[in-house]
Amino acid sequence: MHRSSKSRASICLGKKGSAKKEELYVSVITAKNVSGTSYKVRDNIIQVFSKFVGEGKATIKFKEPAHDLCISKADPTKLKEMLSLLKMAPSQHTVDTPLLVPPKVQDIERPKKCLVVRSRSEYPTEGFPGSIETLQAAGILLNRVDLRILQLKHLQSLDLSENHIKTVPDGICDVGLMELKLAGNKLTELSQAFCTGELAKCLRLLDLSRNELDQLPTNFFELKGLITLKVDCNKLQFLPRLFGKLGQLKFLSASNNKLAVLPATFSRLSLESLDLFGNPFRQVGLVRRCSELSLPSLLELSGRVIKKYKIPYSPYSLPVVLCHYLDAARRSQLQ
Repeated sequence: MHRSSKSRASICLGKKGSAKKEELYVSVITAKNVSGTSYKVRDNIIQVFSKFVGEGKATIKFKEPAHDLCISKADPTKLKEMLSLLKMAPSQHTVDTPLLVPPKVQDIERPKKCLVVRSRSEYPTEGFPGSIETLQAAGILLNRVDLRILQLKHLQSLDLSENHIKTVPDGICDVGLMELKLAGNKLTELSQAFCTGELAKCLRLLDLSRNELDQLPTNFFELKGLITLKVDCNKLQFLPRLFGKLGQLKFLSASNNKLAVLPATFSRLSLESLDLFGNPFRQVGLVRRCSELSLPSLLELSGRVIKKYKIPYSPYSLPVVLCHYLDAARRSQLQ
């Protein structure tokens, strides 16, 4: 018996033939075989194996063509319905099923997870695939955020950098994004709604660099899970008063703004990377705020990397002071 490889397919059950001699068929259609392979049902099924139908699995053994149709990862409910109809077919002259209509090719192909739009001519006009998790549409002269994007339930990463976007719709707070990149646009403000909903729970990286923002929302601290924030090259004159409540923030880049002071809560942050270059700070305030930060030393950061990736070291490959630091850390763990 011919053994074919696994492939994503659509299985249809329906009628074919003239009105007087309609016959029930099972049709299997794949992206490579859009015309499909049809199997007559009546007097053509040797056996149906349905022990694991609750897991979306079943096997149908046909006489002609002599194939074993192995089904897996199917919707259990729909699979049970189809097998019930197959069971009824031999005993009934008529089974209430529609005419056999081939599915669309896009319904057969593997769900698209990533969509990269490189030009306006590539931009979807009939909607986005509902399965995408990553959408990149950078540098294609968009003037606004397409509201259809807000309907993508599985979207995790959105890159709309280098466009002409002036506002962010409030509805974006309902999208569970982990990464949002809006660098190089014309944003002048973010609403309070931006820092609420699913976005506030899920967002880990936010890039607002090279816009025209002069302030961030007062409730910006509600982005509790934010790890990386880039707001370089804006017009920020101050950071929100409760900015220090961003407890997960590790990487902050706010260079080339108009910051004169840092909020009192800034010292609560546990940053691993901080870039404030090019801001007109008042020297006294800057020194006081920065002296209160609990930033790890370069020695400690180097030691963390070597320990994390288990990199072999010796005085011949690393500075002696770093070797001594690592040796001391190892001895303290053994004690």
